[in-house]
Amino acid sequence: GGVRFEIEGKVSPIGQCHCSLCRKVSGTASNAVLLTASRSFRWAAGEDLIQVFTKVTNWTTSFCRVCGCPVPELRADGKLLAVPAGSLDDEPGSRVEQHIYVGSKAAWDEISGDARRYQEGAPLYVKV
Repeated sequence: GGVRFEIEGKVSPIGQCHCSLCRKVSGTASNAVLLTASRSFRWAAGEDLIQVFTKVTNWTTSFCRVCGCPVPELRADGKLLAVPAGSLDDEPGSRVEQHIYVGSKAAWDEISGDARRYQEGAPLYVKV
C-alpha cells in the first residue's frame, strides 16, 4: 500500500508478454500489462519507493523496493505508461486482447482464449 497511483483516462486492452524476461519479472507464464497516456496517470503516494532495474540491453523493470511488487513504468517514448494489470485495485474495464512473444513462451505455458497472438512484439494498435 505504500505505492499508489490513479488513472483518469483511457486504458488499452490488456496485453500479455510471454518472453523470458517477463516470466522472470512476474514469476509466472506471462506479464499482463495495459497502457495509459502519461497525461492520464498520477502518482498518489510512494513514488520515492520505486526502484528501477535496467539490463545492459536497456530493458527495464520497475518495482516497489519495500515489497517487490511491480509498478507502472514510463515507456521510452515518454508518452505512455505500462501498468501491471495485477497492480490495479479496480476493474480496468478491458480484457486480454493480445499475447506477444509467443514464439519464446515456456513449453509449459498454454495460452487459451481467442486473443491475437504474435510470435514477437505487436504493433501498438490502441490509442489511449
